[in-house]
Amino acid sequence: MGYYNKLKKILSYINFLFGIYLWILIIYAFFRMTGLITRIPMQEHGLGYYLSLPIETILKFF
Repeated sequence: MGYYNKLKKILSYINFLFGIYLWILIIYAFFRMTGLITRIPMQEHGLGYYLSLPIETILKFF
């Protein structure tokens, strides 16, 4: 029973972090859509690149 509670606690932390990550993506997309964040031509990796890394890693894994 103790392992189940530990697993449940770890999954709740992962769920919380994933929720924060999704809100950051939504806010970033809104700012890009309204033009408040623009891409600098000489910028190699923007914020969108770093925000999409976890999704790309998960998709490569599966």
